[in-house]
Formats: sequence, structure tokens, C-alpha cells
Amino acid sequence: MEEIYLVTGATGFLAREVAKQLAARQKQVIGLRLPGDKAHLLAGMEYIIGDITKPYSLTRFFERAEGKEAVLIHCAGLVTVASEEERIWSVNVDGTRNIVDLCERYHISKLLYVSSVHAIEEREKGQIIRETKQFSASRVKGIYGKSKAEATAYVQMASERGLYAMIVHPSGMIGPEDHSGSYMTETIKAFLKGYLPCAVEGGYDLADVRDVADGIIKCTEKGKSGETYILSNEYITIRRMFDILGRVSGKRKVWGTLPLKMVQWASPFCEKVERAAGMPLLVTPYSTYTLGSNGNFSHEKAEKELGYSVRPIEETLADIVIWLQEQSCV
Repeated sequence: MEEIYLVTGATGFLAREVAKQLAARQKQVIGLRLPGDKAHLLAGMEYIIGDITKPYSLTRFFERAEGKEAVLIHCAGLVTVASEEERIWSVNVDGTRNIVDLCERYHISKLLYVSSVHAIEEREKGQIIRETKQFSASRVKGIYGKSKAEATAYVQMASERGLYAMIVHPSGMIGPEDHSGSYMTETIKAFLKGYLPCAVEGGYDLADVRDVADGIIKCTEKGKSGETYILSNEYITIRRMFDILGRVSGKRKVWGTLPLKMVQWASPFCEKVERAAGMPLLVTPYSTYTLGSNGNFSHEKAEKELGYSVRPIEETLADIVIWLQEQSCV
């Protein structure tokens, strides 16, 4: 039977990389994109217009799976460190429910849902965070984490009903070719432009988007229905990240490290200022909470069962600097 891959959110940071790697493997890929979203399309790839919050708009996308061995990779979603985001529940939760329900209706062979480590209940500092099959919005922090936990629970229930569904939990993703301007890319740009002369206490687990995309594809090949896999890399402090960026770019020096508690105290005001000025949201209560949270995620299961592997964080940061310079962003 003919094999086909359906990828939602296909113009996004992660989904675009997934589609690119699938095409390099000579796979047939159909991408779903929003109406009017024409930026940074991959040459030679077929795109279908649709909106995951509007099931009726997805008919043509799912019809491409009929009579084929179809694998659907659901990447579409909103990522935010904001305290409020009007559309996040409709996109991340209702949109995922729509995708799951249509996968069942159209007898999709496999569904891979891209969740987040933020959907996993945090453990105490010093403890390792591993995979779980229990997800609840009430057990995680922030509107983003809560929306991903709720959506992940729905996918998990669908797998128990018989849908071949797998879940991956990427940690914070960084890498070149981030045209969408994610939180970490905007932070890196701000540092390289000299807007952030000081680091902040804390850090997080950051994974290269290229490694995560490869892990996703390997999961579609080797992953088991009902299973969850963390796709992380290593914990890195903001100070170490800035030191590496400064050394690689040869442009910046880190002048010190601000106490996290001080930045957390100021974060509600900073978020209001950033919103009012139309700036990227960098300093918010949720972003500063994350910097102080337990980022000790294990990708041992994905490594053993999927063959997931990661590159050194220094290599990723160097590639980001090169790409930003080529784009004249810094």
C-alpha cells in the first residue's frame, strides 16, 4: 500500500523541519497550512489549506489519506510564555481533538502527536523527569502547559480506544531556520544585539529542532501505540548559553547574572511593557518560572527504543549565530 505523511502546521519551526527531513528520505509529504500563510514554503512540497479549529476545512487534507498507509504528524499549535492567550485552548486543545476525531473517522494508520515536556507534571529539584501516561491540566503550570496536558490526555484516551497514536514531548527547541521567531530565538537575537547585557539565574533543557524532527520520524517508524517519548537534550544555564553565543559571535560579553527572584518580581510589569510596545514577550511570570523549574528531563527511553540522538549544544548555538547573521538579523 502506498505510504503518505500528513503534517499539520507545516510552515512552523518544527513541522517545516520534519517535512524537510521526510522529503530528504524520499517520502511523500502533504503539509497543512493556514489560509494566507505562504511564507517559507518548501520547494516541491504539496500544501493543503486548512485550519485545525475548523473541522470542515480539513476534509481535503484527510481525503488524501484514503486508500493509503497514512501517518499523520500533528505539530500545529500555539507556543507562548504569555500569561494570557485568547486562542490557545481552541488551537491546542480543541484543534487536537478535531485532528484525533478525524484520524479515527478516516482510519489513519498512525498518529504522532507533538506534545511538550511542559505537559508533564514537574518533579522536585534534583529528581529526573521521565515519561508518564497520566496528564492533567491541574498538575502543571501556565496556560501553555495546561493546554498541552489537556490535549495529550485526549490523544492518550484515543490510543486506549484503538487509534494507533504515539506522543512525543520535546523540550525547549532551538536551531537555525526559525522563521517563526520562537521565544528562545528572540532571546538569542536580543542578546546578540546587545539588548541583554546580563544573564539571568536559571536555565532549561534545550534540544536542537533538527534532532527533535529526526526523533519524530524515528518514532513513526519504531514507536509503539500508547507510548510517550521525551525528546530532550541537556540542561543549560542562561549564563552558559550567553557565554557560548558571545564566544561564537565574537560580538558580545556577558557582564553579570541577575538574581532570578528579582527578575520574577519584575516580570508582571515587564510583560505589560513588552505587550504595550509590541515587543516579543521575553520576561513574563511564566518564562521566569520556567527558568527556575526542574529541567532535568531524561531522553533515555527515546534513545533506547527509537534510536534518538542529540548533537552538542555548542554546535546548535553556533549554527544559530551563522543563520541569524546570514539573515541579517543580528
